[in-house]
Amino acid sequence: MTKTVLFYARYSTDRQHEVSIETQIELGEAFVKRQGWKLVETYCDAAISGTSYQLRPGIQKLIAHVKRERIDVVLCVTVDRLSRDVEHSAKILKELRYRDVELWTVHAGTPVTDLELAMRAALSHELVEQIRYRTREGMKTAVRKGKASTCLAYGYMLSQQRDANGDRMRGLREIEPDKAEIVQRIFKLYADGMSPRDIAHLLNNEDVTGPRGKKWRDTAIRGHVSRGTGILNNESYIGRMVWNKRNYRKNPDTERRTARVNDANEWVLTDVPSMRIVPDELWQRVKSRQKEIGDLFDFGQSNRLNATQRPEYLLSRMLECAECGGPYAISGKDRYSCTNHRKRLPIDELDGECCSNTKTIKRQDLEERVLNCIPVAFYSLDIFDRISEKMVAHEVGMLKRTPSRKDALNAELATIKATQKSLMQQIHDRHTEGRPRLAILDDQLDELEVTREKLVQELANAEAPAEDFQEKIAKLKTQFNPANVEIAIRRLLFIARNNADDYAKTRLMPIVRDLIQTVVIGKTPGHQPASLQVHGSIANIMASMEVLDLLEQQFIAAAQNDLMAKIASGEIDTEQKRKKLLDAYAEELRCKYPEWENLQVSVVAGAGFEPAAFRL
Repeated sequence: MTKTVLFYARYSTDRQHEVSIETQIELGEAFVKRQGWKLVETYCDAAISGTSYQLRPGIQKLIAHVKRERIDVVLCVTVDRLSRDVEHSAKILKELRYRDVELWTVHAGTPVTDLELAMRAALSHELVEQIRYRTREGMKTAVRKGKASTCLAYGYMLSQQRDANGDRMRGLREIEPDKAEIVQRIFKLYADGMSPRDIAHLLNNEDVTGPRGKKWRDTAIRGHVSRGTGILNNESYIGRMVWNKRNYRKNPDTERRTARVNDANEWVLTDVPSMRIVPDELWQRVKSRQKEIGDLFDFGQSNRLNATQRPEYLLSRMLECAECGGPYAISGKDRYSCTNHRKRLPIDELDGECCSNTKTIKRQDLEERVLNCIPVAFYSLDIFDRISEKMVAHEVGMLKRTPSRKDALNAELATIKATQKSLMQQIHDRHTEGRPRLAILDDQLDELEVTREKLVQELANAEAPAEDFQEKIAKLKTQFNPANVEIAIRRLLFIARNNADDYAKTRLMPIVRDLIQTVVIGKTPGHQPASLQVHGSIANIMASMEVLDLLEQQFIAAAQNDLMAKIASGEIDTEQKRKKLLDAYAEELRCKYPEWENLQVSVVAGAGFEPAAFRL
């Protein structure tokens, strides 16, 4: 019997070439032909690290294909093309094993075993860590020698100095005179009162090329004061190289890098006077102005704007413009709009044009539309079981960390005894010195003794056998069982969607952010509502569901919402009425099955879900 095959190819970084993909595909097609198999589809990921999983649309589409269609073999050239992460490799293999799909490599020409995959993934992971370590140590040595360790800052260029063999000496920089003048001009304009946005507009109007050949942005000039980023905060311009100020770690949930500030003793600082562009006097003027305006763009704890910072909403920092890829943020009274369009700055990805996405959307409308699609996903995975386990684990952790009442009483008694001892010492010292006795000290001793006796009595009562710790855990598991969790979450969803309750939305925030990574907002003609595309793990959930499942669960979610609305309004006030309504829903659902059987819904896995019935 001819086997059906899905082929997967990947190369890691934009420094590699797409020819690598073509070579892998050629090898894969030749292997399939020799085996006499049938190649169904080829999936690729270009310039994406094998340590990622969620951020690779190709592998996401491949897994979705395996879930919706019978496939015999998944083929790749080598195992490291599939993944370089131990956890991800095991996850992929487990999914394939569950679907009775074999994993083959062209290199070995045999199926990959669990042990082989685990060993190769571990070796690949260790190789990545070794490369990372050697790279950082090399960069540290280069900085200590006054050489460039990373990409050159604006205003510098690579030196063309040659060694005795005629080879260019790596890591050496030179000041680029024309760009150095631009840097000095930016510092002077800012020190004289011009804002970074106005400076960017001025330079773009004069056709001055920005960093990396792109248009100037206010963020490139302003940067971040405490992190030392941006033109105005780059200490290279005063002849000082600072390295290792931050370290980057990959968030295991989002697979995106997050920056953390290192301790000052880990920084590597080297003075290179020959690389100075900005004089000390001008640098200090800029720093003084930044301080005068309250370090408006320093989002650290010292920022005065923290007192008036906008609240964290359900979808904060998750919104993206479909045209320019920039963030959507609150721009008026509870309305979201594209930040890049509002700033009217040219976008390099749009060939220097400004973003034309004028579509705004009310926060409550946006949140309601997103919340409406979430209940459908609940039926396709054990989400209530997962949430139940997390809640029990959280409560048990709190239980373990919470000191017992007995421990608290003993701590209070120890404090009172120490205070009594101190007062008695004062009384003794006064008596020794021949000074008169103070009534206030005697009163304090009396009050402390009364309090001590009460605590001793309470401690004696607390000696009775307390409830067994395991019994408490058993009660927690009963209280937070999946059925109760489902009821609580559905109630929260109902309140959040129907009453626009911000407190309920705040409580739902961890669940929403677990399912959704990004919401892309696009233009629509006229006064039609903005188009929304939801990206994240919810895309894979939708992609893994059959058409009938999607429509059925959407219907059930709507019915649940309608039921809760009727209960809240008092229309359903008896069990008999509730049962009658549920029977009506069931009958309506049975009538809809014939309509749905011939429907076709297109689902794009990995990049987001775009079925017509669920387009937001």
